[in-house]
Amino acid sequence: MKYDLTKPPTRGAQRTLDDFRRRMLRLLSEKAFEEISVNEICEGAHYPRATFYNYFDDKYDLLNYCWIWLATQIRLEEYPKMDPSEMIYVFFDRAYDFTKKNETMIMQVLSRNVETGMMFGDFRNFMIRQVQKIFGEVVKEDSPIPREIIAEHLSNTLILVWQWCNIGNKECTKEQARVYLRLLLGNLKLQERR
Repeated sequence: MKYDLTKPPTRGAQRTLDDFRRRMLRLLSEKAFEEISVNEICEGAHYPRATFYNYFDDKYDLLNYCWIWLATQIRLEEYPKMDPSEMIYVFFDRAYDFTKKNETMIMQVLSRNVETGMMFGDFRNFMIRQVQKIFGEVVKEDSPIPREIIAEHLSNTLILVWQWCNIGNKECTKEQARVYLRLLLGNLKLQERR
């Protein structure tokens, strides 16, 4: 991404980033990611292409920014400070709540973008990397299973339960989903924070 997200954006820059993000999410609810062009994004966001390219390399870069925005909505930056035994459930609760709050938009995006398409793959990969980064640090050092495998197991299980409860079975409550998650994760031992 051309724009440096490690520094707090100015109000103007934040407004521009938000406009492009909103436009991308709107277009994703209307058509498949593969059918979206940079011209459509710029026209709908009311910015020239030059402005787009000041912030992003291409539409894939903007899509990644959408995932970064999503991560801020579920406050991923807070997880390193949490009790490892509870952070999995806090993460799941926040993702579940975000999905329910934005259900209409999410369902529209899902109806236009197939699970085997680029958008889903990119989202899944982003979330797996984020969850692995969070949980890879709290796996017990003396575990007979390598940290990377456990972190991948955690991320895949979280995404599986989230997807099933929010996409496959909309009647599943958060409480039911937490029970499924707890049963699927079993007696996984996480390292205590020092």
